[in-house]
Amino acid sequence: MSSLMTPYIQEGYSAVRAEAIFGRGSVLGSGAPNCDGLYREASVEELFGPASERGDGGIFDNMVYGLGDEPLFHILLVVTLVAYLYMLLRSWKFIRSIHIDVLENRSEQRLIAEGGVLPLQRFKQVATTIGLLLIALVGVRAADLFVAADSPIFSPGIAPVATIVALLFVGVFVAWFYALHKVAEWVSSMPEVQMLASVVQMSFVRGVVLLYPFVAVWLLADGESFTRASVVAVVAAAPIAVLYLKDTFLFFIEKKIPILYWILYLCTAILLPLSFVARLL
Repeated sequence: MSSLMTPYIQEGYSAVRAEAIFGRGSVLGSGAPNCDGLYREASVEELFGPASERGDGGIFDNMVYGLGDEPLFHILLVVTLVAYLYMLLRSWKFIRSIHIDVLENRSEQRLIAEGGVLPLQRFKQVATTIGLLLIALVGVRAADLFVAADSPIFSPGIAPVATIVALLFVGVFVAWFYALHKVAEWVSSMPEVQMLASVVQMSFVRGVVLLYPFVAVWLLADGESFTRASVVAVVAAAPIAVLYLKDTFLFFIEKKIPILYWILYLCTAILLPLSFVARLL
């Protein structure tokens, strides 16, 4: 050990060998010039290994752009949380009513009788809005997880507007869903089509009320907790999906509409737009 290091060691510093800093095979030189009396410029391969290459000299931006890391994503999540808690506080009567007899097909007339038309409409509007915002956030997180890492959507210019794009997709889906029922009502001349839309909305509201806590945790989960949150969210969503299929199926049975139309309805209203978005991603 050189005597030059002794004062520094006494001050509490540790002497580190060249191998620990520059890798195995490194040797600490004397600092003296070479035999020609001049210093020689070493290549990048000599300094850092044969797999190294010289960069352009600029600052390398190694930030990993995550679509769910943008401020708008978290702002909307906080907004939905506040709205959800407000809904629980103000509309607890309707929330309790639509879940007490969940296996029965509770009509809106019964809910109106229990709470009134206007409060029920407000409750449905708030819950539907929360659910649509939540779908947009789920879409952003799903794209962040399942889209290839070299996709252009992760570029710095696109990532900040990913949530806005997801909201636009949700808006298009709502417009498609509304237009589908209007066209079906016009073609079939059956007012029952709007009743079907109301049944679907009520199933959606029930799902929002029950699934929001699980989905919110899934949106924020990371690392080891993400797998557990995903399993819990899927398990919680499965009964809601079954109840939605049951409600729509019973509607078609009660109206004496062939089952084939029920299958076509599900494919056109739900699976078609979802497959389109999946194809784009």
